[in-house]
Amino acid sequence: MSLNRNSFVSNIKVIKELNPFLITGFCDAEGCFTIIVPVKSKTRWKVKASFEINLHVKDLDILYKIKCYFKEIGNIYIRKNRDICVYRVNTVKDLNDIIIPHFNKYELLTQKQSDFLLWAKIVKKMLLKEHLTEKGFHYILTLYASINKGISKKVFQYFSDIKPIKKIITKLPNKLNPNWVSGFVAGDGSFVLGLRKQENNSKIFRIYYSFSVTQHSRDFNLIKLLTTFFDCGVAKIRYNKKTLRCDYLVQDINSIQNKIIPHFEKYSLNNIKELDFLDFKLVIDIIGSKKHLEIHNQVIITNIINRMNHKRN
Repeated sequence: MSLNRNSFVSNIKVIKELNPFLITGFCDAEGCFTIIVPVKSKTRWKVKASFEINLHVKDLDILYKIKCYFKEIGNIYIRKNRDICVYRVNTVKDLNDIIIPHFNKYELLTQKQSDFLLWAKIVKKMLLKEHLTEKGFHYILTLYASINKGISKKVFQYFSDIKPIKKIITKLPNKLNPNWVSGFVAGDGSFVLGLRKQENNSKIFRIYYSFSVTQHSRDFNLIKLLTTFFDCGVAKIRYNKKTLRCDYLVQDINSIQNKIIPHFEKYSLNNIKELDFLDFKLVIDIIGSKKHLEIHNQVIITNIINRMNHKRN
């Protein structure tokens, strides 16, 4: 179901335009540059390109903000049966004139940048109608085979000789942009709070807390840059071969109070995760004041934890 702004029940806050680096950071976490190649035979094919962001429907607000930033191109859809909302741009001219120039100017920092550069070449070929020729289509397939998960099984049945080209290797900056960091955290960051019962007192709980960012292990060098940016925390690779993940993790109260919280107070997350951050800050303030062991504050903290993250409506 496609939505426009007027058809949505208006609880969307009117805010200033999103910072372009924040948008790129968020897309590094949540965006997708997609190529679909429906093939019916060796001589009958299509090429479809799109830029998409898929989120839980409770985060619908930020999709309207992003759509506004991109001059209202594309459409927003809600998949009610899956509680998912999607922002999608699939008009070749819009992709070429608005989406590509943005990411050329405000570059992606994850390995997604390599996919974007190849994807952008396909969009350029489509704009020139070269995908309609056999030669142009075959060249597009070599690019398509190198993007995301590679060539589909259906396409491989007809074009098994297609080989992926070498991906473009991109370099990381020496210093991260603070708005990019907030956008990236809005997508892949977590503010975590929890309670554990004290061994000798069933009424008193020990509070644990952390700030983390999780990413595929191929982006470990980027995750390590967060330790430099925040001047705290650690970057770790999960050595379980099934997960292929790495994490940036901060667990000490002083770093959270003096470095993590001040950053997000200055550079807002701009999505529903902002509510988790504010709850996280509230509890950290209670802990910092040494009042977290008081029974009434433990009740407050328990209620806060029970409304955060995936429990938030």
